[in-house]
Amino acid sequence: MSRIFGDAVHSAFVVPDIHAAMQQLIDAGIGPFYLMDHISPDARFRRQRNNPLISAAFGNSGSMQVEFIQTHDETPSAYREFMEKNPQGGLHHLAYWVKDFDEAFALAASKGYHFNTVQEFIYPDGSAFEIYVETVGQPEAKLVQLMVPNPVEAFFKGVRAAADNWDGTDPVRDAFTLMGDDLDLHAG
Repeated sequence: MSRIFGDAVHSAFVVPDIHAAMQQLIDAGIGPFYLMDHISPDARFRRQRNNPLISAAFGNSGSMQVEFIQTHDETPSAYREFMEKNPQGGLHHLAYWVKDFDEAFALAASKGYHFNTVQEFIYPDGSAFEIYVETVGQPEAKLVQLMVPNPVEAFFKGVRAAADNWDGTDPVRDAFTLMGDDLDLHAG
């Protein structure tokens, strides 16, 4: 997808135990990780409105960002669907910044790629700021996450900066210390 959307922002893994996943990389000297613990963001999964209860953690090793995601309830989501097929977890998606979803879909279509939207994370007004798509005709392929510029962009830069200067202390940190109040993810 890089030839369509440019450089990937991060690789995301859905895992059964987010703390164990983080610890494996921390033990290898990668971190710190910024954890959004038990959040319930506004979402749509396969066009149905819901709020899955999840945790997400982000960390960098140089320019490579890794995201870990764990589900905490039975709410239908792209993550729950993945774990039902892959109980041990694994690579879920690669993420890309795009200026506009419709423009990104048009560009992909011009190159022969067509997508179905699986999951959307939305603002209170219902507009999406992140979407997960699957390639039409390839439901077993990994998902692609597309994100339009939003408050999370500054957060990603903060995670990278922290990793560049990390001395091994405070390996798991509260993500909301970097995110501010611009995006309400219903922390619980």
